Amino acid sequence: MSTIKSYITQLSNKLCEIYPPEEALSVVNYYVCEVLKISNTELICCKDRNLNEEQFQKLKKDESRLVKGEPVQYVTGKAYFYGLEFFVDKNVLIPRQETEILVDSIIKRFGIAQNLHILDIGTGSGCIAISLKKFLPQAQIWALDISEKSLSVCNDNAKKNEVEISTVIYDILGNAKFPIDAKFEIIVSNPPYVLESEKQLMHKNVTEFEPNIALYVSDVAPLIYYKAISTFAKRHIDINVELIVEINENFSTQVIELHKNVGFFKNEIIFDLNNKPRFICSKK
Repeated sequence: MSTIKSYITQLSNKLCEIYPPEEALSVVNYYVCEVLKISNTELICCKDRNLNEEQFQKLKKDESRLVKGEPVQYVTGKAYFYGLEFFVDKNVLIPRQETEILVDSIIKRFGIAQNLHILDIGTGSGCIAISLKKFLPQAQIWALDISEKSLSVCNDNAKKNEVEISTVIYDILGNAKFPIDAKFEIIVSNPPYVLESEKQLMHKNVTEFEPNIALYVSDVAPLIYYKAISTFAKRHIDINVELIVEINENFSTQVIELHKNVGFFKNEIIFDLNNKPRFICSKK
């Protein structure tokens, strides 16, 4: 019978065909912890322990999905964001660590504000909206998406994290009347911003498994969502409002110009963990 350590080594070696060694090890450690329901600390302490037959079969059950390159978060059905646990499947993007910066900046600046109305455009798993509600419980939060399947995942995650948010199905690129009669102090969005031409630079665990509609935009219209969101924001804002969007690092100047064109004249760039421009915070 194999030990946890030997199992990790064997599976990591298989995954080295599709990931760099450190990433392969990280994926396997994540998988083992989730399947065996142990913490990272427990994993370190019990690596020399033998796997019993039940544990071994549980690990083998979905191993082939990892070997094919499917993201470990989809295989386990779990992702972590801002200290919270989220269910994820192929209908939603896997929450990224860098997006926590956006959430953290809002929570730190509005932690004592009352009667906030916040709209999250393109909510997906709901990680932004739900995290904001969890740490800004006084806020009223709406989570918007074009996909009913995404909103179903979002609603499940709201229940999992014991918060109440309102979900809205709506196409931000369409011409339909917005169904909610509300003005917002904060509008936040992590829209599709990866160029089709950049797809070839990305790992297959993203390109072959995560939803294309939530990731990519045409090279000929890279700012299509930012134009729609800023125009929408102009119509649905309160007097004092912030529009906060995650961006492609190559388009910070262009997004700022778009925001200025609709009246958001105070614009701040927020950098990600790699010191790249990743968010634009705009004020009316």
